[in-house]
Amino acid sequence: MPVPQPLTAPATHAPEHWVINGQLTPAGMALRDKGVEQFKVHQDAAAFQSWLPLAEAGHAESQFNVAVMLQMGGAVTQDVPAALRWFERAIEGGYAGAHCKQGDLLLKQRDDPLHRQRAFAAYLKGATLGEVDCMHNTGAFMLNGYAGARDVGAGMHWLTRAAEAGKLESQFQLGSAHLHGTYTPPDHEKARHWLTKAADAGHVNATHDLASMWEEGLGSEANPAMAAPLYQRAAEGGQSRSANNLGLMYRNGRGVPVDPAQAVNYFQRAVDLKNTEAMVNLGDMHYLGLGVPADAARAAALYQQAADAGLPWGDCRLAALLRHGEGVAADPQRADALQARAHERLPSANCTTPLSRLLR
Repeated sequence: MPVPQPLTAPATHAPEHWVINGQLTPAGMALRDKGVEQFKVHQDAAAFQSWLPLAEAGHAESQFNVAVMLQMGGAVTQDVPAALRWFERAIEGGYAGAHCKQGDLLLKQRDDPLHRQRAFAAYLKGATLGEVDCMHNTGAFMLNGYAGARDVGAGMHWLTRAAEAGKLESQFQLGSAHLHGTYTPPDHEKARHWLTKAADAGHVNATHDLASMWEEGLGSEANPAMAAPLYQRAAEGGQSRSANNLGLMYRNGRGVPVDPAQAVNYFQRAVDLKNTEAMVNLGDMHYLGLGVPADAARAAALYQQAADAGLPWGDCRLAALLRHGEGVAADPQRADALQARAHERLPSANCTTPLSRLLR
C-alpha cells in the first residue's frame, strides 16, 4: 500500500531500531517524545518528520498522529486519502481511537454515496472497543437513522453507555431526550439525573433544561426559586432562552423579587443573543416604561426586529401600534399587512387590541 513520503530524509537510526513488534524502543520513544514537544510549540512540520518514520516502522500511535496531521493540513499538505490509509493502519495496529477519527473523516466524504454507512461502521467498531466518542456517535446514528433504519433501543443503549462514561454531550442529549420524550416516552426522573450531571459539569443547555424542569414542576413540585439561579448561570454562559426566562421571572416576581431593571437587563442580554421572544418582551418594557423610560418608537423597532426574524407576535405588536397610532404614526394599511402575515403563521394571534389595553 502506498504511503506518503517524508518531507525530508529521516534522521539517524534505522527504522528497525525505533519499533520492534509495534512497540517503541528507547530510541523510538525519544523520537516520539521529540515530536510531541515539537507539536506543543506548533512546529507541526518538524513533528510530522519525527512521527512519520515511526509510523512507517509500524507504531500505531504514530500512524494515528500522522493521519491526523494529513487530515488537518497546514504545515503538512492536506491529503485525505493518505490520512484514511494511515487511520486504517493505526486500526490494524490496535489503536482504538483511530476508529472515531476515521469515522469523522469518512462522514465528510460527501461525494461517496455510502459515506454515512462507512462512517457508521467505523463508529460502531470503535464503540465496541470502548471508545466513548464512538459510543456517542453510534447512538446518534442509530437514534436518527443516519445510516439506515432507526434503532431506538440500540441507540439509547450506546448513548447511555457514553453518558455513563462521562461524555458531557451524551449526558445532555440523554437528559433532553428523556425530558421531551424524543425517542421514548418522557421519564422525568431520568431526565433530571442526566441533566443534573451535565449541568454540574457546566453544560449551559443542560442547565437551562434543568431550570425549566424546576420552573414547570416536571418530575417534582414547581420551584421557581430553584430555577432562577440555574437560569442565571446558563444566561451567563450565553443561553438566550435562559436570559429571556429570567427576565420574565424578574418582570413578574416569579421565584425572585419584582425588579423591572433586572428584567430589562436580561431581556437585553437575550436580544443581543438574537432571541426573538426577548425582542417582544423588551419591546413591551419600553412601551410600558418598566425599568426604562417609556419609548414607543424603541418598542416599535424591537417589534419590527422580532417580526423580521419570523416571530408572529412581533408582527402583531407592531400591527397594533400602527393600527391605533399608539406612540407612532398610524398606518392602517401596513397594520393590515402585518396582521395578515402573523395570521399565516399563528391564526389565533390577537393583532387588533390596543397595546395600552393588551399589556396592562
